[in-house]
Amino acid sequence: MAVGAKDKLDKALVKKYQSLKMDNPVIQNSMIDPNKMMATMTDYANAHMEAFRIQQAVKDICQKAISMNIQYIKMKAPKSKKERMAEAARKVVAAQMAKKNELMQKLAKEPRPNLA
Repeated sequence: MAVGAKDKLDKALVKKYQSLKMDNPVIQNSMIDPNKMMATMTDYANAHMEAFRIQQAVKDICQKAISMNIQYIKMKAPKSKKERMAEAARKVVAAQMAKKNELMQKLAKEPRPNLA
């Protein structure tokens, strides 16, 4: 296997770019200071580890609370059938009274015919 241009097009390209001199940019002037980069990476890693420690502490607290069977919501005692029926009857009566009051207000607003 030979290294180099294989056809006329490749040879022309090699000749064209052979005469050009390329200056490599100076990378060291544009680079970030390595010590500053390491300090930043250390700060980031420390912040990440602290967040992880906090997460673990919260997880442990939650597990202890669950294992101690702590109840956060006070639950109401279930209503008996008699109580449920009484509540439903109150709702029906309240709805009927609301309709009655609405009709009474409509009638009060309408003019009444004179029977004289």
